[in-house]
Amino acid sequence: MKEPITTTVDLLRHAECEGGPIFRGSTDVALAPAGWDRLRRVAAVQPAWQYIVTSPLRRCCAFAEELAGQRQLPLQVDPRLREMSFGRWEGRPVAEVWDDDFDAASAWMNDPESHAPPDGEPLDAVRKRALAAFNDALVAARGQHVLLVAHGGLNRILLGALLSMPGAALHRLETPYACLTRLCVTHAADGSDGDMLRLVAHNMHAG
Repeated sequence: MKEPITTTVDLLRHAECEGGPIFRGSTDVALAPAGWDRLRRVAAVQPAWQYIVTSPLRRCCAFAEELAGQRQLPLQVDPRLREMSFGRWEGRPVAEVWDDDFDAASAWMNDPESHAPPDGEPLDAVRKRALAAFNDALVAARGQHVLLVAHGGLNRILLGALLSMPGAALHRLETPYACLTRLCVTHAADGSDGDMLRLVAHNMHAG
């Protein structure tokens, strides 16, 4: 019998961005200097990455490009890893949205499965594209240690889907800036669909 193959997948959220505490979503903003510093500290103690996949948004892609260039690693930009769209909340301060649109914000927080942000992207749509990107990364980097650089909301939704969590429980997952989550996927030795996924660690980051 063949020995099973394991692929290690790290999910990394970007760090601090220009603009402060706003609903960025699909809005393309740059990392702040503090964000660059934080991500570089996280990367400095993670030497084993062999393959990188990143969101196309600058707050992820710019760092991923720097890291791939420094370590001479293959890099793929996957649009499916972009952050969810927050619709009419895009670009607005978080506190302002809660003050002005409390009912909608509360509904989204308590039951994101049924309540998207106004004119925003439904949870199920984000889940489907995130899972598709994750599964394609497993194929591309099978047996390696792959890094996915993405966003707080996207990573939370992806992690919830992989762990079979209901939508209402997703906000229990804390994904702060530069949050690093490690998953191991052991592929079925017989080539069947019986892969086994395990959460190894969550919120591994440099403060």
